[in-house]
Parts: sequence; C-alpha cells; structure tokens
Amino acid sequence: MISDLNTSQRELAEYMSYLSERAYSGSWMSGLEFELWRVMNNEIVKYGRLEVTEEIIAKLKDLSSKAKGWIVFDDNYEEVHVSWELWYKLIDDK
Repeated sequence: MISDLNTSQRELAEYMSYLSERAYSGSWMSGLEFELWRVMNNEIVKYGRLEVTEEIIAKLKDLSSKAKGWIVFDDNYEEVHVSWELWYKLIDDK
C-alpha cells in the first residue's frame, strides 16, 4: 500500500500514477510498471495519450534512483516497492 512506502518510494508511485492518469485517465493501468520501464529506457515514445519527453524520462530515472527500485501493483497490497534485484527478475520472467 502506498501508506507503507517511504517518502522516495511514495514519490515514485505517485508520479507513475500521474503518468497513468495523463495517458489513460486511470490511476494505475494494468501493466503500467512495465510500460513506464519501457518509457524510461527509451523503448517507446508514446504511452496512450502521453507523449514521452526527456523530462519524463529524467524524472523517472531520478525518482527510481532515489527509491532504489521500482513500483509494481499487487492485487492484494496495491502499490509495492521492489528492489532492483527483484525487478530484474520480474522483467526477465515476462
């Protein structure tokens, strides 16, 4: 849950949710964490209605660096922080 996240993690989760709202008018679209990962790594230039800018990429990099990981959505716990180690395992399995 977002209330379980520390300040840096919460800032990342809130920014990811903000981008989801801009792209699809939904607070956390299914697969958002994977799509924003692609955004951050310059793999896509548009996500829904969201035009990817260098500022968006830089902010995702900065916030994820401060959070020391990434945010994923869990059906039971909602927004959950995962370490980089766990995140890389998740994307390798996808």
